[in-house]
Amino acid sequence: MLLEENIGDLLTNTVPQNVAAPLALEDTSWIKPGKTVWDWRVHGYTAADGFTYGIDTESYLRFIDFAADNGIEYFMIDDAWYTDVSEGHIEMSDKLDLQKVMDYAKEKGVSILLYYDRRQGDYGDAALFPYYQELGTKGIKYGFMGSDVPFTRNAIQKSAESELLIDFHDSPVPFTGITRTYPNAITREYCHAQQDSRRAFTPQAFIRMALINALQGPLDMNNGVFDITGVNTGEREKGPKAKNLYTTVTAEAARTLIIFSGLVCIPDAPEAYIEKNDLFEFIREMPVGQWDETKILHAKMDAYISTARRHKESWFIGSVYNEPGGELPITLDFLEAGKTYDITYYEDTYETHFKTNPEAYQVRKGTVKKGDVINAKIASGGGHCMWVRPSKK
Repeated sequence: MLLEENIGDLLTNTVPQNVAAPLALEDTSWIKPGKTVWDWRVHGYTAADGFTYGIDTESYLRFIDFAADNGIEYFMIDDAWYTDVSEGHIEMSDKLDLQKVMDYAKEKGVSILLYYDRRQGDYGDAALFPYYQELGTKGIKYGFMGSDVPFTRNAIQKSAESELLIDFHDSPVPFTGITRTYPNAITREYCHAQQDSRRAFTPQAFIRMALINALQGPLDMNNGVFDITGVNTGEREKGPKAKNLYTTVTAEAARTLIIFSGLVCIPDAPEAYIEKNDLFEFIREMPVGQWDETKILHAKMDAYISTARRHKESWFIGSVYNEPGGELPITLDFLEAGKTYDITYYEDTYETHFKTNPEAYQVRKGTVKKGDVINAKIASGGGHCMWVRPSKK
């Protein structure tokens, strides 16, 4: 049982980690947190040059190029890259030259993560993880393991033996504190991920999960949709069939910071991020898994949450608000006295609204110092981001 005077402080309480079993691995140098692009929600997206994404080699090479160009460590290939499974072997889809993709990713300095659906064959205990390691993948996204605690524990241990990260999906067991013992258990979908089961995802749902589900550890929520209008048309093959993603593009950027994860999975097409490159800067510059300090600046159930994370001398701050929106005073009392800091604001505009105008945003710059108060103005269902770093002048 955890007790705090402020609800947000439950998220930074270290007791769950401290009471977990000690590190069980002798070598953790292969465990590298980071960001990943992901193909599943992009199938059916047509870029401005006429290219349509699918489960094929050319699509995956484009993902890898984008990851390499933007310092994104991983590319996650989801379901349907294979057609059949037997013990120690997976039959590849004839649409995909996986070896070519693997070789190209290695050349570009991008690591590959591969999905596995347990419903297609329970081969995980003996042969699955060594086979994935032989393929050259750096991790496994494991789906549909159910509420089987012994199986889940064994999968974590077996993946570690093959030096694989493991990302559990589809209603996984919430092993609170497991990242201390087996840090390769890098994240899990113990939440309602965005567009999951094609159900509605509201600002209220996000705030509730950020304050409740996140208590058990890192979450893979797939935040960071930038083509909100396009997704809501229902034309994505694996997206919603009706408008049900309620958010703003600045809220999407903020959510990637607010939700802690060792693997931040951004779900949109590369072109959607390129089109809003000035806003994508906030996600691109975030050093995932390298945080030195975290503060929950504001938190109220069903209302808002504001999170600040520090890496060395730089701070990243993300805030979101439920309906009807509002202002959150961000006091920069955590900055070092006597220094001037450059700040970039990524904001909603007066026209932004999570239902009617979700992609209106603005980016502006300035300077700040310790003690300054920023009144973060947030639209209905919207968000606000700040990147603060020592001035180079």
